Amino acid sequence: MAMTTAQSSAYQAAVGYTPAASATTIAAMIAVALFLWAAWVVLFRMQSWRQGSTSGDLTDLVWSVVRASGLLLLVFWFIR
Repeated sequence: MAMTTAQSSAYQAAVGYTPAASATTIAAMIAVALFLWAAWVVLFRMQSWRQGSTSGDLTDLVWSVVRASGLLLLVFWFIR
């Protein structure tokens, strides 16, 4: 649901920036959080694989990277 001109100008007067800038800021914070999560997943799996503490092999590591990347692509497609 789009804002009317009066609502948009009232929002901008109260907050100091446009609703589009607010949406961009929220999307950027979500993107940063997801990138940090993906990096954590990949680094954790890589460390476990390197130490040999998991029963999996290199394909499990690659599969984790593919799943994290796929989830990032899907979520970024929705927040674009």
